[in-house]
Amino acid sequence: MAEIKTSAGTTIHIDAGGISTLVGGPSGTALGGLAEGVTTAEAPDALLARLDLVQDFARLTRPDGSALWVRGSAVSLLRPPLPTETPPGGTGKATLLVGGSHQTVAEDVAAVLAAVNACGGQL
Repeated sequence: MAEIKTSAGTTIHIDAGGISTLVGGPSGTALGGLAEGVTTAEAPDALLARLDLVQDFARLTRPDGSALWVRGSAVSLLRPPLPTETPPGGTGKATLLVGGSHQTVAEDVAAVLAAVNACGGQL
């Protein structure tokens, strides 16, 4: 179990193995893969280091330039993006299926494949 202080100030306990993605934003870091939305004020890099999960997560770039951390072992599919998966003005070169959610990233398929597999993926 891991202890997380939410952005609202509530301390919760989670199974850190259930985290599949992290996205930092103005309201804090959103943790994906849990049964309900959890956001913490803790920065993604600091959270991963505190939970000893750095080696399990690949840092990628979303089409809008923001960072996305994905657990390598949670990625079940990797392919080029469909035209509808890249926002206007964004750069999307690969789409991943991570814990049931599609994530499009700026890195190309080969770079994502290497990053994901280096972090426990099996693609």
